[in-house]
Amino acid sequence: MGRTHDYSLCGNTNSQFWQSEWGYPDIGVYFANCPSAGHDMIALDYRTPGEPSVVHIDQEVDYRITKLAPDFATFIANLKDESEYDEE
Repeated sequence: MGRTHDYSLCGNTNSQFWQSEWGYPDIGVYFANCPSAGHDMIALDYRTPGEPSVVHIDQEVDYRITKLAPDFATFIANLKDESEYDEE
């Protein structure tokens, strides 16, 4: 959140940046990028009425949209610590 840091929701690399500079679809609010350095993003999808779902958009696969959670609370509740994953 904020306006002063580049990667804040209102900073230099906000949703409008991802849409205009990288061609991501105008579906809602982009709030997280992934380790692929901008080739996939996480967003709140406002295309349907009601509470937005959380989606993954993959630039490398023609901006394919995959639903991750029906709402933000569910998305947060299901996050796992990185220590739970095998690094190999």
